[in-house]
Amino acid sequence: MRPLKLVLSAFGPYAGRTELDLAQLGTGGLYLITGDTGAGKTTIFDALTYALYGEASGANRDASMFRSKYAKPETPTEVELTFSYAGKTYTVKRNPEYDRPKARGEGFTVQKAEALLRYPDGRVVTRQRDVDQAIREIMGINRSQFMQIAMIAQGDFLKLLLATTGERQAIFRQIFKTELFQALQERLKRDAASLNDLCSAARSSLAQFIGGIEADELDALSIDVSRAKAGDLPIADVVELLNRLIEKDASAESALDRRKEELDRKLATINGVLGQINAQEKAKAAVERNRAELDLETQRHAELKAALEAQRAAVPETERAADEKSKLEAELPRYDALDKLGRELKKAREELAAKEAAHAADLQKSTAAGQTLEALRQELKTLADAGAERQRLFSEREKKDGRKKAVDGLLADLSAHRKERAKLEALRREYLEASEAGRRASAEYEAKNKAFLDEQAGIIAETLEDGKPCPVCGSTEHPHPAAKSAQAPTEAQLRKSKAEAEAAQRAAQQKSEECAAANEKLIGQAESIRAKLEELGLSCEPGNAETVLMVARGELENELGQLAASIRTEDRRMARRAALEAEIPRKETALTGQKEALEALSNAIAGQRAEILSKAKQREAEAGSLRFESRQRAEARIGELDALIGRLKARLKRAEEAFNASDKRIGELRAAIEGLEEQLAEKIELDKEAGLRQKSELTEERKEADRKSKALSARLSANRAALTNIRDKSAELDGLEKRYTWLKALSNTAAGSIAGKEKIMLETYIQMTFFDRIVARANTRFMIMSGGQYELKRRREAENKVNQSGLDLDVIDHYNGTERSVKTLSGGESFMASLSLALGLSDEIQSSAGGVRLDTMFVDEGFGSLDEESLDQAMKALSG
Repeated sequence: MRPLKLVLSAFGPYAGRTELDLAQLGTGGLYLITGDTGAGKTTIFDALTYALYGEASGANRDASMFRSKYAKPETPTEVELTFSYAGKTYTVKRNPEYDRPKARGEGFTVQKAEALLRYPDGRVVTRQRDVDQAIREIMGINRSQFMQIAMIAQGDFLKLLLATTGERQAIFRQIFKTELFQALQERLKRDAASLNDLCSAARSSLAQFIGGIEADELDALSIDVSRAKAGDLPIADVVELLNRLIEKDASAESALDRRKEELDRKLATINGVLGQINAQEKAKAAVERNRAELDLETQRHAELKAALEAQRAAVPETERAADEKSKLEAELPRYDALDKLGRELKKAREELAAKEAAHAADLQKSTAAGQTLEALRQELKTLADAGAERQRLFSEREKKDGRKKAVDGLLADLSAHRKERAKLEALRREYLEASEAGRRASAEYEAKNKAFLDEQAGIIAETLEDGKPCPVCGSTEHPHPAAKSAQAPTEAQLRKSKAEAEAAQRAAQQKSEECAAANEKLIGQAESIRAKLEELGLSCEPGNAETVLMVARGELENELGQLAASIRTEDRRMARRAALEAEIPRKETALTGQKEALEALSNAIAGQRAEILSKAKQREAEAGSLRFESRQRAEARIGELDALIGRLKARLKRAEEAFNASDKRIGELRAAIEGLEEQLAEKIELDKEAGLRQKSELTEERKEADRKSKALSARLSANRAALTNIRDKSAELDGLEKRYTWLKALSNTAAGSIAGKEKIMLETYIQMTFFDRIVARANTRFMIMSGGQYELKRRREAENKVNQSGLDLDVIDHYNGTERSVKTLSGGESFMASLSLALGLSDEIQSSAGGVRLDTMFVDEGFGSLDEESLDQAMKALSG
């Protein structure tokens, strides 16, 4: 990266806009920024770093401190850097957050922090986060790494020299792209940790499965089960124990199943006998109930027979009602025809009334249409001359409009003339002020020049020394040197006063020329205005022309308004005439059609009246031949007959059903009594109470057998599942532990964490090669700067076997043959070592094509800690 141009605005001590064209420095390679303390040297480094990364070059300065305290409120605070990288030119621009004046109204508002990056192809990135990411991608390093290898900030110079192994790892990882080795280390570490977790999980699962083993407390094997759960038995012994438990419980389960089958057979036998005893007891009670019911049902059977005979006697009445109902149902269609004829007659009368009303309405509309048509014909006669004046009115409006535009143009010229006159007056005042300032500056210079010449003897006397000749008389003794006046100006003050006088005179001359140009322009405007007034026929001077023009403009606007109204009236008359010429023929055609429709409607009304008279006579004749006046009355009689028939039939049916049911029930009771008496004739040898006691004993024994069977089944199921799981999980754990053993060893080797060995990670081992080359390049400078006394050396052995090592530095002192830490160097020696290391790093980065190109190095550090000889050697190394 090489900076080409830096622009600072209201940034730190730079109150205004300051442009640094760094491209003018050329490519010589060594430049010095000098100035008094507080002059803004470090601010240039801050601006460079802020433009690239949005932060200052030093850790003790924040972006909120960048706003200049000396800047005007309206001056924006911003930094713009144009730089080249790999042959391409980029521009980045940033501003911090600060308070600025509001665009409207009074007071201040917060100007948010913003950033912009322009690529060589013109593409622009504006979001601050995107700009930060793009800069990191272009440069290949972040702000922290930039500060360590490309810009050594004030107070941070020794950090590069004294960095730890861990700090150098982060720098070299980004520069030399060793992330793959770090990723391999982390991958091995993660995989080993993951395998360890899987082994732990498998062991936990095994312990959980062993904890699920079950055994009878009274069984001797329960002691071995307790030892297995405590983890005192190997997995093979646990498997053997489970096999013995399962075999023992399976044998017990088979014996118990045989005993349960025997108990079930005995219970089935006793239950059958008890069932026979219960059945005989129920049969005795049932015989008594059925005989009592048979007596009652026999009496009821005689009563139901008498009721049935009475219902059969009413059958002739039912037949008469059915015959009358059939005749009435046959007449119902004639009632429908009569109703239909009535509806048709009603509809015909309604249609006749509607046609008569329509005829009256259409007759009224036809009369009104005729009257309207006649009125339109009369209106068309009055519009025969429409449009005759339209062309004349348009021509007159065009003339008036052109004159109005000319008046408006003259009014604009008068306004510009007034502004130019005011500008001339202001320039005249400025010229008088500049002329007076030039006079005062010239007078001040003349006075200082006279005083300076008068005091030359005193000035020369200040340079005299005893024993050295006087430049005027040559004497080596100076007994009475002239004294210099305290008010006498120095030569520098005199030169400054002369420059100020010349500048003031130039400013007055410039203002004079501006006044002449403005006056010439004012005269030209006045002549143009007079010519335009004459063209309009207005005789007046430009000074009072505005009033005359405003009156003329008002008259023209009034006349244009009247002409526009006349044109609109003429347009409306022409449009109305065209509309009438199209509308009158349509209305004539429509009126003819209305008259024809009226005649057809009159004929239809006469035919409707004849049809109504015929249907009325037909309906009257049909109504006289029926028994009832309407279908509703006939249907009501049919309903009465139907209900009577239903009641008679229902009574007969109920009497027959009741008699038949009673007859059937008597037969069922007699059959039931005979069957129960046969059942009671059988003999049973077992006593009921003895049978119940025997059943209770067998039932209890069967329940106990079920309880034991469930316990055995549950224990067998649990132990068989545990056996399967333990075998599977044991095999899985064996494979996991074998893989973990070699992967853990590989991870420890790559991570540099083998016990008793130096803590050198795989990535550090790779970076050590780069670091050795950097140190070799640095020593070509350090040996020159130190006069051959010192040489940097990478430490081969760690201080201890706890911390990471491999990238630490020592120094060899060739004067006494010792080797010690770089921390023991003095201030000046440390400065030379730091500078050598920084230059060596820059060389190595560019020669190894590590992805980062350092065309520039910034050193914000004084060289005052070096003595004259060391400074000379350092400058020679830098120049090289």
